[in-house]
Amino acid sequence: MSTDDESKSIWSRVGDQLGYGVVRDYLVPVETNNVWYSLGGILGIAIVLQFIFGFILLYKYIPDAGIAFGITQSFINSPTWKIMLNFHFYNSFLIAGLLAAHMMRVFISGAYRGAKKGLWLIGAALSGLVLLIYITGEALHWDEIGFGVPWNIKESLAAVNLAGFFRYTDTSLLSIPTATEKLTQLYAVHVALAPILIMIFVGLHLYLVRAKGISMPFWKKPSGRKAPFISHIKIWLAGGLVILIALLLLAAFVPRDAGVAPQLIPSSPFYGVDNDPGGLGFKPTFFIGWTRGMNIFAADLGISPDILGAMSATGLFALILLIIPFIDRVRKEPSDRAEIFSRKRIWAFIAIAVFWAIFVIGIVLNAITAVG
Repeated sequence: MSTDDESKSIWSRVGDQLGYGVVRDYLVPVETNNVWYSLGGILGIAIVLQFIFGFILLYKYIPDAGIAFGITQSFINSPTWKIMLNFHFYNSFLIAGLLAAHMMRVFISGAYRGAKKGLWLIGAALSGLVLLIYITGEALHWDEIGFGVPWNIKESLAAVNLAGFFRYTDTSLLSIPTATEKLTQLYAVHVALAPILIMIFVGLHLYLVRAKGISMPFWKKPSGRKAPFISHIKIWLAGGLVILIALLLLAAFVPRDAGVAPQLIPSSPFYGVDNDPGGLGFKPTFFIGWTRGMNIFAADLGISPDILGAMSATGLFALILLIIPFIDRVRKEPSDRAEIFSRKRIWAFIAIAVFWAIFVIGIVLNAITAVG
């Protein structure tokens, strides 16, 4: 070992091996060291925490349609496991909120233009993956609300005449052995496929931010001064620490119940009923409540089957996110508020307004409609 290496502290040596110098030497405009431009990093930390707590829950959870609800109950009735499950549950809502806030910050600031279209498209793919992991996670609770996930998959497949091919029928879902097959598939997507894809896309997203350069806040005049990227990461870590403490307190002191047992097990008050959970009055949780709301909207319009409402809305969501970089006629990032609200952006604003209108209408209809 050289004399220089011997003079370094153990932490310096570890930092060298982990590439700390690369992070230290990567400079960003000082204007970007604020919360708004750190939402993506804070979101990344929230996702990492979600994976950690989810990994712990894997040690006890079994995707068996006959006992999964009982396992959820045992989590909630255990002082320690309750915190693990509740943190995982509440953090999922925070991730959805951070994702929406980050997306809107990028949209408003026009940070998807020119050579950064790929960054937006990767972010859109990540939004879809977060939705996927949220939906499959809701199923794993395996209460009557969670049972609504495979039931709606069955209805979606039936709408395109594929329910029989994939063995998603009323009979199969109300039978514990075949329902276990479906729950196991959802479990595999939730704990393996979706997390792996999320990590790949997050890595690609970070690489492109590094390669393309971080955007500038339009509300600040560029000073030309730079700061090490580690100063940006410190804001991420501070936000992550706040998330960790706040959600641990929430998980420990805000109780919630396990819900109602799903209708395919004998302990359920709806045992043997072949109506769908929405028809029994059970509503999906907030982030995906718009799906049921869109079904209600479709039914009010006389569209049958009503699942076409959620299917159409999901497709429209995806289309809007994909086309926004291509219908915004401004080619450079805005440098002031006047450029933000340029008439050349009218189609982009209309698209994002439709996006949020669908979400809000769906959430409201889900909230005010008791059964359906």
